[in-house]
Amino acid sequence: MRRLLLQLLLLSGVSLVSAFSSASAPLAASSSSTAATLTRSRHLSATKSPEESTASAQYQSAMTSILSKEYTEDDLKDALQGLLSDSLDPEYDARHIFGHGDPNHTLSMLQKITATRIKDYVHIMSNSESPSEEQLLQQARDFAQANGPILNLSDVIRSQSPRMALAAEFKRASPSKGDIATHVNAGQQAKTYAQAGANIISVLTEQRWFKGTLDDMTQARLQSTDQDGKRPAILRKEFVTETYQIAEAAAAGADTILLIVAVLPQHVLKRLIDYARSIGMEPLVEVHGDAELDVAIEAGAKVIGVNNRNLHTFQLDLGTSQHVATELSKRGLKFDHNDEQAEYSLCALSGMSTAFDVQRYRKVGLGMCLIGESLMRAADPAAAIANLCLHPDDFEKQQAAAGAGGAYTGGTKMIKVCGTTRPEDALKACQEGANLIGVIFVPKSKRCVTAEQAKEIVQTVRKFGERTKEAEFPERSSGGSPLASLVEASNALQEAARRPLVVGVFQNQDAEFIKQMVAECGLDMVQLHGKEGMMAANPANCGAPAIRVVDIETDPDTGKATSNAVDALLESLTSDPMAILLDTSIKGNKEGGGTGVTFDWSIAEKIQNAGLPVIIAGGLTPDNVKDAVSSVRPWGVDVSSGLEASPGRKDHQKVQDFVRGAKDAAKEASKGF
Repeated sequence: MRRLLLQLLLLSGVSLVSAFSSASAPLAASSSSTAATLTRSRHLSATKSPEESTASAQYQSAMTSILSKEYTEDDLKDALQGLLSDSLDPEYDARHIFGHGDPNHTLSMLQKITATRIKDYVHIMSNSESPSEEQLLQQARDFAQANGPILNLSDVIRSQSPRMALAAEFKRASPSKGDIATHVNAGQQAKTYAQAGANIISVLTEQRWFKGTLDDMTQARLQSTDQDGKRPAILRKEFVTETYQIAEAAAAGADTILLIVAVLPQHVLKRLIDYARSIGMEPLVEVHGDAELDVAIEAGAKVIGVNNRNLHTFQLDLGTSQHVATELSKRGLKFDHNDEQAEYSLCALSGMSTAFDVQRYRKVGLGMCLIGESLMRAADPAAAIANLCLHPDDFEKQQAAAGAGGAYTGGTKMIKVCGTTRPEDALKACQEGANLIGVIFVPKSKRCVTAEQAKEIVQTVRKFGERTKEAEFPERSSGGSPLASLVEASNALQEAARRPLVVGVFQNQDAEFIKQMVAECGLDMVQLHGKEGMMAANPANCGAPAIRVVDIETDPDTGKATSNAVDALLESLTSDPMAILLDTSIKGNKEGGGTGVTFDWSIAEKIQNAGLPVIIAGGLTPDNVKDAVSSVRPWGVDVSSGLEASPGRKDHQKVQDFVRGAKDAAKEASKGF
């Protein structure tokens, strides 16, 4: 039966999608031959004999059963402990393992996932219908013969110098973020990544938590190859503990695999590195701290990836990669991306999304950045990759353009969901891609929150953004005009808000009360919505960087602003605020702002033509946000009542429609620039 199944797989190209088997048939590398082979596969699979169909169905049924098994905590601990069964010095080999030696240790999520994969593969490898390791290696040779040889990861990275190599990740879901993009086509996404300049495509193949498959990886491998046969390297991102998984990866078209030091005893890590190299793969070896770095180096790693996220706690620190670079330098180990004599390649993994992230790692000699979630969530992945400025010349050009003055034409980058009173509403807004979550402290508002409510929302937003404290903003350069200072501040806010921030909204309230709420609730920013004036927005006066609301007085009958609105605003600017938000003030209404009435959007366009990026509010809804973004191309949009089921309670469908509508419209609007 096994022989029959193997013949079926090799001839027909049938992938065992839910089986996590790499028994996919070799397909041709060029785009034209790929299409022909796929057509041939469909034909053959449609004409399988009854015996062949039975074999395939039996295998898939067995794999589905395996992947639905549940294991106890003791089962999982035993699985991890089993990795040390053949160690000559267990204490030394496991010296870096979280919780090793503690009988009361509670497994981290990383350890649970890894242990589950160990148990799964015990069943997979022992299943009578599974290909043997030797058969997988033969499939790998057949795949390489049909589609081209394995690419060496180190060579791929180093060939990009001085450009930063990019590993673009395909990830359907994650334990910390839930579903990200479960219905995206892996092959098409990989093709988009490759055409936009990605040099490595990373594909999550774990099914239970990440909802990936080996078929995703195979499709990424095939569809990212261009007509000339040029392609990115393919990385299998998995929880690898067995050589079988490496053979499986090669059979499904991978060029390299990820080895996570945090869960691998040193002797196991060395065995996996040596095995990978024996079949032509240079593995990516992932570390997080100094102890793991020691283990990686002793085990023989050459391409070292630094995960900025602690996979035991899911806390993120973008300084981790820089720290490891410093440690390597202290040890006299050469890794600089532009040094031809370097013996290591150093890569940053997790948490990056902007050109500033790439630049910070370029400065310390890193050669590759792996970027996943932000590309998966991007409305236009190709544009997102272009904006990373992987080549240093591109970054310099971008910065020169940003500082050159002139009209703001960058389009909509910021989405603020205000009037939030419940953690679940804040989480939904974060999941959809909102940058700023507003909580209102104005007593007369129907959406006013208590300090306790605000704290809950802050904790929810921080957990989503994988941080433990308030956001940090760089100091602004001294001197220059208020307009130049605000442009610089807006850029800094945009950078900080790639992980959502919580903004406390106040109106004509005592400065000491504002400072108290900032400190007590952990607010990242404040928004001043009254008649306090520009200077009140200085962080020294309100305890945090501030968005200053400017009310655009609007005639309720004509919907038009006063004739001098633009000049009055520009003349009133100071260097105190972090950003400017435009809202509606009804003529004759002394309080101003928060009216839910749309103001004259042309005012925002005129202000941005003067060089000042602005956030617009007032009367925005899922129905009109596309028009606002398309016609005005504001730097940001702010919505509150337009997303409500009732005052203070968000309608989650409206939240989704608003954020996605704004992002889609921004993508379309950018095509004209």
